[in-house]
Amino acid sequence: MKTISQNGAHIAYDVNGKGPFVLLLHGFGNDRLMWARYGWTARLTHYLRVITMDLRGCGDSDKPDWPSAYSIESHLEDIEAVIADCDAGRPLVWGWSLGATLALHLAARGKAQATVAAGTYFGPIFTPAYVQAGIANASGEVDRARLQGMGTWPEVQPEQIRGRLLVYTGTNDGNVVKQLELQRGIIEAGGGELKVLEDCNHLELISEIERIAEVVEPFLHGRC
Repeated sequence: MKTISQNGAHIAYDVNGKGPFVLLLHGFGNDRLMWARYGWTARLTHYLRVITMDLRGCGDSDKPDWPSAYSIESHLEDIEAVIADCDAGRPLVWGWSLGATLALHLAARGKAQATVAAGTYFGPIFTPAYVQAGIANASGEVDRARLQGMGTWPEVQPEQIRGRLLVYTGTNDGNVVKQLELQRGIIEAGGGELKVLEDCNHLELISEIERIAEVVEPFLHGRC
């Protein structure tokens, strides 16, 4: 594990493997070890140099308990600092859930060579209703601060994305698949790909390794 100090927070990350860089971004209630638990780190390190990091508020990274620490700028600066510390240039980026939303923000700034986004969509996500519902069910002050901070994040639209894009979801992924199907036309018009997996829920977008590999790995191999 390595750490880098950014915006007053220490951010933990690991680097494994050889080859082109891929940055993996986890979901809201997870940490960087998620990718190893589901077998992705071992699988991808055969042909990629894999960066996994704990988002601020998660895992071994610092956990401020005030909302302003969780602005989109703070998150993206953390990510860019890790990329720079690894001398990764413009890596491939694969995010799941919250990590996918961050991946889209990163791609909108031209910081990714290519982007895989699993279980998120474009437009307004962290609405006041979403944030308040999350706060009502949050387990502690840090998660409440994270949710309040996310409520300030701007939207990302498909036409903002720079670089190649693969978005995937499942037919059992609730509101995500509903929104993405509405957005399919504009995603594809911009050169992006949208894949919808039958009978796949939000967690299975990362846990069903063989099914997901059939969708994601050709895209990653094509960018190596």
